[in-house]
Amino acid sequence: MTKYLALFLLLISQVAFAHDMQKKLTLIKTAKQSIVGVGIYNPLGAPRYQLRGTGFVVKTTNNNESFIATNHHVVNGKGFDDAKSEISIHVGEGKDALFYKAELIAQDERSDVAILKIRAHLPTLPLATPKYSSPAGSEIFIAGLPIGSVLGLYKSVHTGYVAAYVPMAIPQNNASQLTIEVIKQLRNPLFVYQLDATAYPGNSGSPVVDSESGRVIAILNSVKVKSTKEHVLSDPSGISYAIPADYIWALLPQ
Repeated sequence: MTKYLALFLLLISQVAFAHDMQKKLTLIKTAKQSIVGVGIYNPLGAPRYQLRGTGFVVKTTNNNESFIATNHHVVNGKGFDDAKSEISIHVGEGKDALFYKAELIAQDERSDVAILKIRAHLPTLPLATPKYSSPAGSEIFIAGLPIGSVLGLYKSVHTGYVAAYVPMAIPQNNASQLTIEVIKQLRNPLFVYQLDATAYPGNSGSPVVDSESGRVIAILNSVKVKSTKEHVLSDPSGISYAIPADYIWALLPQ
């Protein structure tokens, strides 16, 4: 009897594992449909299109419009100074890719979040409810276009876990380690997710998705956070960081 019970329990566990895996694969497949590349298009540039980061669709309207979340630093800075430069959105993969001109409608430099709008109706990724905080140990996945200009414009998925929920800047041992940016953050700390997951150049603006609910809990951002949190390190760590979805909600048109 004990032998048959053990075999039955093993079968049940295998069925449950297969079900969970299928659910996760379905969530990932759905999420990838909402992922876009964000870059610069300049008809006089060489190349004319340069990928800067990743974005994801968070809202659509009946007027055939899609709103896209990405990082502020992805759509600002060098390259956008040229009068002919435009924000370009890359939809799809490989030879089936389409390009759209995007309009910057809202941005917040402090949280490094920006909202773009294009004239197209794309699948959306649901956001976690405002004020929601994923506890440490929660399983997540990141979807985006890492090193797109080198590896090609194909979407990749990386899995990991929430490691902690921490302030973007921490007090330093002496005044010489304080930068203007750190001082600003210490006065009004912005809390971010610390992730046990690997991110790469091009992943800026990628959604961090809760593997259980399929909702976006944060937007990946290691560039700006590392410049504040790890500025005293000569060799920055491989830790990834993400800005909570609350800051996306704050910029979305109601």
